[in-house]
Amino acid sequence: MKKIAVTETYEDGQAIIKEGTHGEGTYVIMSGQVAIKIKIDNVVITITELEKGDIFGHMSLIDRQPRSASAVAVGQVKVGLFDKDYLDTEINKTSEDFRIILRALVDRLRSTTAKYTNLCIKHYKLTGSIE
Repeated sequence: MKKIAVTETYEDGQAIIKEGTHGEGTYVIMSGQVAIKIKIDNVVITITELEKGDIFGHMSLIDRQPRSASAVAVGQVKVGLFDKDYLDTEINKTSEDFRIILRALVDRLRSTTAKYTNLCIKHYKLTGSIE
């Protein structure tokens, strides 16, 4: 990918991004896997696992809100960090109407993820299991 500014390597269990922090980095997985995790009531829920070619960290780029989840390396992971100036330029090239649609999609994804994690917590409290 031409628009990768830097590459970074993370070891198993190492946080790439942390829930609640402000960040503008958008990442692509070049090798390995990344778990997307949310912590609620001291319970960590894995939302999904991503693999080579998947992108994460993009929601905060679009809506400038804090990170909704943490991204954690599963084994050794190599990620590319997209050039922020490039992404900002590309987003600014789009019409305001299209940016409104992008923000609406991010809002809906944040809302859906929150509902899912709340259901996971209720399930955990009833059964003692996240699965």
